Amino acid sequence: MTPIEDRLGRAIARWVRFVSRHARLTLACAAAFTLAALVVAGLRLGVVSDTDELFAASLPFRALRIEVEEALPLRADTILVVVDGPSEIAAGDAALELASELVRHGDPFDAVFTPGLGDFFQRNGFLYLELDALDDLAETLTRAQPFLAELRRDPSVRGVFDQLSFAAAHSADATEGSLDLGSVFDSLLGVLADAEALDPHPTAFGDLVLGATSEGRARRFVIVKPVLDRGDFVPGGAAVEALREVLAVRQATEDDIGFAVTGDLALKADEFSTVAAQARIAGLVSFIMVFVILWWALASWRLISSAIGTLLAGLFWTTGFAAVAVGHMNLISVTFVVLFIGLAIDFAIHFTMRYQELRSTAVAHGPALEETARGVGGSLVLCAATTAIGFYAFVPTPYLGVAELGLISGTGMFLSLLATLTVLPASLSLGDPGTPLRQPASRRIALPSWPVRWPRAVVLGSLGLAAGAAWFLPGLTFDANPLNVRDPNVESVRAFEELIADKAVNPWGIDILAGDLDAARVLAEHAEALESVASARTLASYVPTGQAEKLEVIETLAYLLEPPSAQGLAAPTSDQIVASIQTFRETLRSLEAPPDEAGLADVARRLGAALDRFLVQAATEPAALDALKVSLVGAILDRVERLDRALQAGPVALADLPPGLRDRMLAADGRALVEVLPAEDLNDEAALANFVAEVRTMAPEATGASVYMFEASRAIMAALKQALVTALLLVGAIVLLLWRSLRDTLLVLAPLLLSGVVVGAVSVLAGLPVNFADVIVVPLLLGIGIDSGIHLVHRHRDGGSDERTAEGLLTTSTPRAILWSALSTIASFASLGFATHLGMASLGQLLTLGVIVMLLANLIFLPALLAWGSPGAVAPNPGRMRRQPR
Repeated sequence: MTPIEDRLGRAIARWVRFVSRHARLTLACAAAFTLAALVVAGLRLGVVSDTDELFAASLPFRALRIEVEEALPLRADTILVVVDGPSEIAAGDAALELASELVRHGDPFDAVFTPGLGDFFQRNGFLYLELDALDDLAETLTRAQPFLAELRRDPSVRGVFDQLSFAAAHSADATEGSLDLGSVFDSLLGVLADAEALDPHPTAFGDLVLGATSEGRARRFVIVKPVLDRGDFVPGGAAVEALREVLAVRQATEDDIGFAVTGDLALKADEFSTVAAQARIAGLVSFIMVFVILWWALASWRLISSAIGTLLAGLFWTTGFAAVAVGHMNLISVTFVVLFIGLAIDFAIHFTMRYQELRSTAVAHGPALEETARGVGGSLVLCAATTAIGFYAFVPTPYLGVAELGLISGTGMFLSLLATLTVLPASLSLGDPGTPLRQPASRRIALPSWPVRWPRAVVLGSLGLAAGAAWFLPGLTFDANPLNVRDPNVESVRAFEELIADKAVNPWGIDILAGDLDAARVLAEHAEALESVASARTLASYVPTGQAEKLEVIETLAYLLEPPSAQGLAAPTSDQIVASIQTFRETLRSLEAPPDEAGLADVARRLGAALDRFLVQAATEPAALDALKVSLVGAILDRVERLDRALQAGPVALADLPPGLRDRMLAADGRALVEVLPAEDLNDEAALANFVAEVRTMAPEATGASVYMFEASRAIMAALKQALVTALLLVGAIVLLLWRSLRDTLLVLAPLLLSGVVVGAVSVLAGLPVNFADVIVVPLLLGIGIDSGIHLVHRHRDGGSDERTAEGLLTTSTPRAILWSALSTIASFASLGFATHLGMASLGQLLTLGVIVMLLANLIFLPALLAWGSPGAVAPNPGRMRRQPR
């Protein structure tokens, strides 16, 4: 034992003697301190749910994003509502109705934008078609002109069925491009079903009659900018919930319309809510599992209750420190409770098991406490320091998410140590501690003896394993996609992934803020010349091209479809409507039987049966005719009205674009946004790097999702390397300084290095990429892994004559304490591994894997090293390996 260790051990023993003699006063002070910590935490501890806040604002890529958000505030912190309908018109109408409701609702909805919808796009929509598509549409509408003319003359159910009778009677003479009677009849079946149920609503029937086609369902979007209260538990969370309440009411009355909430703010709010909820569950599960392990390991309610009380005291003190030092929890630091439980309990386990070992040999309570403090106190201090270093190593990095976790958890290790050396001995001194403690034989675990029987084979085999595992390390990858760490079952994530899969949106673009619109146009032209770029657009991109040719087509079409000047027919009576339906029914009979050249027989028979049922119902229930009018005529007249508005299009200039669009592309000071979209799938790391690099060659100030994802991954990896090197150097230096032995320091580090290589290889083989939450695993495992080695080597260095041999060391309480500590840590971390949030789950899985490998390395590889490298090592007696602990 070095002089430093000796002085440290004696000082801790004196402290423990003091608190044990003043146990009630010590516990009263600890309780007061705990209460104060809880009060401070309740008053000051908040949350930060914004994933952007995981990085320092001083980082260039973060500063560029902030600049764009300040220049174009309507683009930041928005909610995207996906409106799904049976047709583009139905989805668009539902989106516009929702937008109007949200505007009327007011707070917490500040601004609402419906891209591609509204009066401007209804009037000028034809100008945004390609010229060939516009020509095809004009040809289709020209063929429908006779139907439109008659419908304008008789805009009623009678007029529709009269035209359908004419079309059915002349179906044999139909030419290519004529009315698709099969589709029209099939749609009419749905119209009749709604009318029979007295549940009318507009359908796509009008589109079919006018010659339009519809392939599957259509989506429209509503972009909501809410009022954010940064003081909320989850900023924006209240707005997201309020929006979902509005949508739930609408969904109850909209059978064919679907709504989904996603977008940047919804993703952030849902993610933090998910992480916070699952962290609470994991913390509870972790606590229960640790309790079960303590019950099995200690077999003494006095020891168990004292250890649990010590754990809770340290946890509450750490929470109070977090409130004072940081003031909030982020998406990563919110997991500190689980990490703390899994790590801090180690101190109590080592202390209580050494105390139990001494008491089982009839050592009195007081001397046993002091000897425990003297024997394990130094190693506990060293372990607290090394584990804290693993956390503290991230504090100087700009990766604030882990830096804050590091500050909280690192300090928590020292607070837990303080609780272990204060609350724990004081608790053990209450009541009558005079009864000797024994661990039942059924709960003792015999550690394997073969590592010290054949140390050379174990060491060489381990080195071979390390060499083989190192081969896989180049395969380690970093997953920078933030979607891949979120809970895929959450609505916002599921909806967003569906949009990406369907290529309805491309969220991985690059944003460039140019000095003005002219500069933005030039940048867009240069960007589109790059191989990695699919397209680039500015506000000017929303001004239709080829307007002269398109307006000529629209004017010609407007002339051909001009409403007749003659006055239309008077509204028909119910008898006249029934008569027109009966006429169509009789005409339909000619299509029900073969020959069936147009393939209409089946649908004609089904439609005929539906018409027969409807006529019977209409004879006794006039409301059925009213419902038919709403579903049938309303849909067609609505389409005709839309067509009339679209035929009023005129020249569109930049100043004519809707304000909602201009405000999202043009800043108040004249700066203009350029949106650049990639040509490749950016889930490929090389494609992402190439896209960002190419665009940056012409615009170094580029930002946006792709740049952010690329630079964030670089910042995280830089923080990881810095933290790993810092932790490794500091841990090695501290052990060397305290022990003054290079050999013993290397003995402690050897299992750590072996474990690190093996964990990396297993991660590659299991397909577990590192993500933004996992980066703390490596330095943390460094701190955790070295603790076990410190305890073993410390006991081997400073124990009695038996303990200086590897086989004698394995019979003491130290390796068993390492085992139970590791099991409690594994149980705690494993609770994270079952989370549905993929980032939290991967963190728990990697930590669990790491601790398991560390445990095996310290209980197999390290004893073999000690046995092989100890001159006095002798082959162990197998019976001796199973003896009662000393």
